[in-house]
Amino acid sequence: MNLTPKRPPVSNDIKHVIDEYKHKARTITCVCGWHGGSEAAPGGRSEWTEHLLAKRGPQR
Repeated sequence: MNLTPKRPPVSNDIKHVIDEYKHKARTITCVCGWHGGSEAAPGGRSEWTEHLLAKRGPQR
């Protein structure tokens, strides 16, 4: 019995979610292929947050 969930195929309607997170390196890879940092400077935004804002727009 295989209890590992299967990852759904990526469609053309990419949701921009984390595909891989590396804690020690503090890097994120998005399902769209984007790769960048997850650490924000004090009072600033991380590269990941900037990516989400650029692709999804501001969230409500």
